[in-house]
Amino acid sequence: MVLDIRDLREEAVPVAKTSLDQLLQGDPAQSHRVALSADDLDQLLAIAEDSTDSRRLEAIGTLSHHRSWLSSLRVLRRIVQLAHQEHDPRPAVALVQALRQCDEVAQFLTSKERAVAREAAQGVPISRQTLAPITAALAAGLPADSTAALLDKMRRTHPSMVPYAVDCLLQCGPNESLVRAFLAHLPQIPLFALFVEAGQPQTISPTQTRVWQQAARITTEILQQAPSTKLLRHLLSKCGEDAAFARSHARFLHGIAQRADTSLDADLIGHFERLTSGASEDKVARLAPLLVGLSGRLDGQAGQQAAALLENWKSRSASLKLKIYHLEQGIR
Repeated sequence: MVLDIRDLREEAVPVAKTSLDQLLQGDPAQSHRVALSADDLDQLLAIAEDSTDSRRLEAIGTLSHHRSWLSSLRVLRRIVQLAHQEHDPRPAVALVQALRQCDEVAQFLTSKERAVAREAAQGVPISRQTLAPITAALAAGLPADSTAALLDKMRRTHPSMVPYAVDCLLQCGPNESLVRAFLAHLPQIPLFALFVEAGQPQTISPTQTRVWQQAARITTEILQQAPSTKLLRHLLSKCGEDAAFARSHARFLHGIAQRADTSLDADLIGHFERLTSGASEDKVARLAPLLVGLSGRLDGQAGQQAAALLENWKSRSASLKLKIYHLEQGIR
């Protein structure tokens, strides 16, 4: 008997067709198995808009789970308008939940209804369109739970959008506490490039200069107090490649080496080894201060690996051996 491999394929789940009343009486989470027509969507919206209809929440729940309407700008605008007009907290929250991951949900971040604002904070995406309303809402003041949800989302900001996110925040005139919290939740490599590596922009007003300098000071403190492993690896690579970079940021790099949480990167010494394998003596000399600074806080196998690598570097030349010896003795 020959087995046809097609017999092993899973059968496609048939798309159910059912009446709207049956759908509303069932589990909204199962509505993705139902094919909703344009007429079905219009009926669901009509029910959602009718404050006297007892099926309102079920209709909104179905719209929240069955999101084929996202491709229709007309339906999207209708749901946004309905959410703005809604005064009852329960359907208002349900409507904002239906808009999750849509840029339009940012319009509800400052809702007077706390549950609506919280739902908006949990559902808003981070995008070019939402960064300005997000930062404006944070600067205006939000309940602690909404603030925490938004700041946590900022960790997922794409590196290319970090300068724009910072610009949006600083234009809102935030207090120092918010600036510190906001910057602490952004990706560190683009923050370093913006405030430390690039330096102060030339074409900004005196007022903007004060705001920028405050943000630069806070950024430097954040990066030196709790540098991420990604930032540490980035700086090591950049320092090894660029002598001018290593000289310009020597003090900053020294601070990073003194405070980095080396326990978070099990292969940190391996990264040093790869960077210096077959490298010039000048490159090793640029990385030596960082490894010496880190090695004093490494324990166990990592500490032994660091010590062995330093000894390997010392064997390259008398001048390199002397430089590393001075670094180990605290002579700069």
